[in-house]
Amino acid sequence: MKDRLPLSVCLGFGVGTVGVSIMLNGVTAYFPAYMSTVLGKSPEIAGYLLMASKLYDAFADVVIGTLSDRTRSRWGRRRPYLLFGALLSAISFLMIFTPPAISDGAVTLYMFAALVIYSTGYSLFNVPYMAMPSEMTASKYERSRLLSFRTLFVSLGQLLAIAGTAGLIKWGGGGAHGYAIMAYVMGLVILSAMIASFFGTAKAPHLEVRAKPETQLDTSQIALLWRNKPFVLLLAAKIFQFLSFASVAGTQLLFMLNVLGIGYTGQIQLAIVQNIVVALSMPFWLALERRMGKRNAYLIGIGLMCANSLSWVFADNSITTVGLLARGVLGGLGSGGMILLSISMLADTLAYDRELTGLHREGLLSSIAAVIEKTAFALGVAVIGAFLAAAHYIPTKNGQIVAQPESAVSALYVAYSLLPLALFICNAACIWFYTLGARAAAPVPVADIAADAL
Repeated sequence: MKDRLPLSVCLGFGVGTVGVSIMLNGVTAYFPAYMSTVLGKSPEIAGYLLMASKLYDAFADVVIGTLSDRTRSRWGRRRPYLLFGALLSAISFLMIFTPPAISDGAVTLYMFAALVIYSTGYSLFNVPYMAMPSEMTASKYERSRLLSFRTLFVSLGQLLAIAGTAGLIKWGGGGAHGYAIMAYVMGLVILSAMIASFFGTAKAPHLEVRAKPETQLDTSQIALLWRNKPFVLLLAAKIFQFLSFASVAGTQLLFMLNVLGIGYTGQIQLAIVQNIVVALSMPFWLALERRMGKRNAYLIGIGLMCANSLSWVFADNSITTVGLLARGVLGGLGSGGMILLSISMLADTLAYDRELTGLHREGLLSSIAAVIEKTAFALGVAVIGAFLAAAHYIPTKNGQIVAQPESAVSALYVAYSLLPLALFICNAACIWFYTLGARAAAPVPVADIAADAL
């Protein structure tokens, strides 16, 4: 096939997301638990710290996306940022989980600074990284193939970020020592994966771009952006998607520890099954996409996630291994489709925008999408933290587990099951009107759009 990307490029691109997944999932899943079970801080404080860092991230994303659109180097537009982002990401991850011995008040300030550095490193790598697929091939099916490799590595990254980290923390005793061991090991993995992606994409093809792309987000560009309805609808869907992800990720470990009573062992088992299923499901989702289009396949993935969320309402400390693993299979299948297809749809909307406007602003649009994702995620984490605090969740130190009041247990059920279910339904309502895919409409000429905007 003429447009088929080399296997080496697909693997080189995909491996970078191992580092991204560990950065995102490792901090999301373990920072609230680390603050509330090791440092003795309220989950509300952890939520506000994550929210503040993500709001800063919104500014950093736009700046980095715009700069990457304008960058010219012998390494290309995007790849220099991958290298610098890799270094800063690994350092910041280590900072978060190995704080110095300082006073309780100073810990909060230190964590905020560490999270800002973490957000900067994450944005330096991820914003240019997510702009690359739309520039590597003009074929929407080949973009899905490329991103299926990314999703395979997402499953590996999530496996390491949830199961691997839990195993290391448990092996280290579950307290500060366990988290420090985890931080050093995962920091090395983050650095290695991201640098491997920098070198692995050295020979990646790229579409021709203008010498001086117009990427200032002025009034005229906002008008053009609004005409890209698939992009706007996908952003709306992402708000609910990342609110739901924040609710699940921020409470999963606490749910395993305080509701199901299976702790880190259950976290490891669930993560292993989920991510194996995510990886194995890629051929299924690619075939389903070709058969019924990305939108319809994505809606099926959401339906599976809704069923999985609802199933946790009926789980308690009598849960069996079979019951846990069955939920892992269901959740892995649904999340595999959502991860692959949402990212592939984003790449399609960036390519569509290029045809629609004649502009090469993939980095800017990727940064806008990242801002939406992170703002929604930050809001979700902060709200969940405040919700648990209002429900009288009891924080502890040194990994100690105590009996939580009934109000806190009920709040964990809501945050881990019922709230994600409602948000997934809202996600589906947004994506229902998304039309870009196998039967995409022809782009509206730029001249016509300009005339409408006057």
